[in-house]
Amino acid sequence: MARPVSVLARVAAVSPVGGDVFEGAPNGPVGKRAYGGHLAAQSFAAACASVPDDRNPTAVHVQFLRGGDAGEPVRYQVERTHDGRSASSRRVLGRQGERHIVSATVLFAVPTTGPRHSDRILGAPEEIPPTGPIGPAPSLPLDELDIRIADDGAGEDFVRRMWWRVIAPLPDDPRLHSAVAVYVTDIYGVDPVLAVHGHSMTDRSHHCATTETSIWFHRRVFADRWNLMESRSPAAASGRGIMIAALYGADGQRAATIVQEGQAVNREPD
Repeated sequence: MARPVSVLARVAAVSPVGGDVFEGAPNGPVGKRAYGGHLAAQSFAAACASVPDDRNPTAVHVQFLRGGDAGEPVRYQVERTHDGRSASSRRVLGRQGERHIVSATVLFAVPTTGPRHSDRILGAPEEIPPTGPIGPAPSLPLDELDIRIADDGAGEDFVRRMWWRVIAPLPDDPRLHSAVAVYVTDIYGVDPVLAVHGHSMTDRSHHCATTETSIWFHRRVFADRWNLMESRSPAAASGRGIMIAALYGADGQRAATIVQEGQAVNREPD
């Protein structure tokens, strides 16, 4: 009997419509704002679907243009920007109806030889109890994820460590595991920007939204093993802030580097 496909595997994937057009399934109630990680993961999956298997994704850069509807599907148009002997580039535009809501560029390269090194963080989070996300996360199938968060420091020394792994069945597909990482790591991604100042996205002290996400993949991501996302915010000004994170695999090596820009605007008192 075939193993059931997890919800994460379905929502991080796209279906071909024709040519280089793909459709991503919705993942939420109609009228609610679409989760940015959902749009980013599906944009990434659409680009992957148009590139030969001999090329690995090396980077994805996503701009969130306007809010999407979580209950409506998204059409992704892929532009084959470049195909060379050893590298490819794809541009993806996602829209609902006539509204463009997300734009992405995804880069690919044929693996080759060269320098290899990585900073390391070893250890597993067994001593930390499961916490789940820091607040509500209706777009995440939380019964398929083990998330454990530990915050450290205050002010400019604030660091968030989020251990996560998928506990539902996942196919042994490296691109799917990377798409799941894109999906999961966006959850409350810019919260460290507020944490530096003693606030959180959960206290509704600010209008917050991720505006851009960039991920560079250094090694294969195994979404069904422990991953540690260690994030901090080095700068914020003019209603925008930056979060920089390292994603470490179960072997302690850095699998990816993540940078997010987010809006963080003071709410006017009632």
